[in-house]
Amino acid sequence: MKIEAHDKQIQDIFSLGYFQIPRFQRPYSWERDEVENFWNDIINDVSENYFIGSMVVYQERKPYFGIVDGQQRLTTITLMLSAIRNSFLRLGEDNLAKGVHKFVEQPNIDNEAEFILDADTSFPYLQDHIQSFNGLKIDCDVGIEEQKLKNAFEIICARLEDEVPTSNSESGGQISMFPVDVPDPILKLKEIRDKVLSLKLVFIQLDNKSDAHLIFETLNARGRDLRTSDLVKNLLLSKIKEGNAKLDSAKESWNSLIRKFDDASESEIIDSFLLHFWISEYNYTTDKKLFSAISKYVSEDEKNANDLLKKLNHAAAIYCKLIDPGAHEWSREETDVRESLKALRLFKVKQQSSMTLALLRAYYEKRLTLRNLKACLRKLEYFHFVFNAITSQRSSGVIATTYSSHAISLTGAKGNDDIQAIISSLFNSLRTKLPQYEEFEVKFLELSYLSSKTKNKGIIKYCLSKQFGDKFGGIDINHDAMSIEHIISESTMKDGLSSDVVGSIGNLLLVDEKTNSEELMNLTVSEKIKKLEGKGYPLAKALVGEKFPESSGVQDRARSIAQHLYNSVQL
Repeated sequence: MKIEAHDKQIQDIFSLGYFQIPRFQRPYSWERDEVENFWNDIINDVSENYFIGSMVVYQERKPYFGIVDGQQRLTTITLMLSAIRNSFLRLGEDNLAKGVHKFVEQPNIDNEAEFILDADTSFPYLQDHIQSFNGLKIDCDVGIEEQKLKNAFEIICARLEDEVPTSNSESGGQISMFPVDVPDPILKLKEIRDKVLSLKLVFIQLDNKSDAHLIFETLNARGRDLRTSDLVKNLLLSKIKEGNAKLDSAKESWNSLIRKFDDASESEIIDSFLLHFWISEYNYTTDKKLFSAISKYVSEDEKNANDLLKKLNHAAAIYCKLIDPGAHEWSREETDVRESLKALRLFKVKQQSSMTLALLRAYYEKRLTLRNLKACLRKLEYFHFVFNAITSQRSSGVIATTYSSHAISLTGAKGNDDIQAIISSLFNSLRTKLPQYEEFEVKFLELSYLSSKTKNKGIIKYCLSKQFGDKFGGIDINHDAMSIEHIISESTMKDGLSSDVVGSIGNLLLVDEKTNSEELMNLTVSEKIKKLEGKGYPLAKALVGEKFPESSGVQDRARSIAQHLYNSVQL
């Protein structure tokens, strides 16, 4: 590997040729703090040449370079130069604006205008809305990367306006409108321009693209903002050869995968997906060791990268339903599946994700019946309700590895007998870890909800929904449209009744929003019971008995609900 390193200023680098952000690079990701800190460092620095680190590129044909390291800084510098150019234009200094613009866009050997810095992922927003001298400001999608570019550019423009006010300038001869004691805006703008162009970095040039992939991993392995998904993308795209000069199938396949997570928008979710997918199909590992495991697998056979990318794309669509079940379409028969997945999200648990992914995948591959899928998810929901939502057990990691080993076995299972044996083994294992009822009851009785104490609201609503049931008179009950009502009103606390009694789950029930807000209000217990009876409300089911004794019966009812929920499912 041949590496050449030289100290260069930005103006020298941007005169060398054209720089392309390659497909294995992550998108622009700087936030406000990083942009403002970079701006402040440049503006406040008094030295002639301010050093901003290194830049690593490779060149496969002149005068085009691919950027390996330094993309975030170079993109931000391009935003700065574009903002300075625009300020010169507002001051009527067209020649000065064109002088800056030559570091943003230059004619190539065919005398066709070409941007010095180019990126496919943010096309055409970066090019038209920021880099162009007279952009048309065409309508284009503003995704995650484009929004970050927009935010960064607006921050830079605002900070530049603070340094050199130009917003009231008209074209031609505006200098006189500034007071005598205010610095000449054109000179000030030139000073900022020169500071940006004189920024110095170590320019490191590699021989070829293969070396670039290796250096990318080495340089970024300990970077604070690099994620596993960045490394995996780089790895896969370096292994899968481009089959056509115009069509990069691997890149499009990766982009298709990422688009499935657009609503999620967080890189952490994609990293979680990669981990849960891997431990559901290959072998158990941790997030810190995931990339090493994938790298080893991909290196074993040249076909593995392609196969892995295909599997990731298939699994990503299923995983999206798993992490946000309420945002996806389900058939009426699959309603229970959706509700179990929603419950697991409510419990804020992830250990089971490898198993739920494997179960859903087996179902969509028609290796697992809907009946068995619903039964498995109902048991997983029950286990984590007891284990996590109520008793707050800490997992030593054994549960995650148990899920992973069974998920891998399920992924490879073909026949129904094998699948049933794997499922039976899983729940036999979980049964040994289920907390005893006595511990469950103690924690359950601590559940409390008041208008000023809402921490347990979601779990309490879940408990009451499960105890209440899903149907009444043959009609499905929409629990999302129901709210929590205090049987003994919160207003009684003013008379000295304990908040432990009023807030207890034993004093709560679910009613529809209208009844809660308009009809029950601060009625007495007997008045509320009578009102609900008149509406045909299933009191016996909700109250665990026909009547509700006053405060003395709150804990008894809470215990009855606890017993019902704990005994509702057998692992």
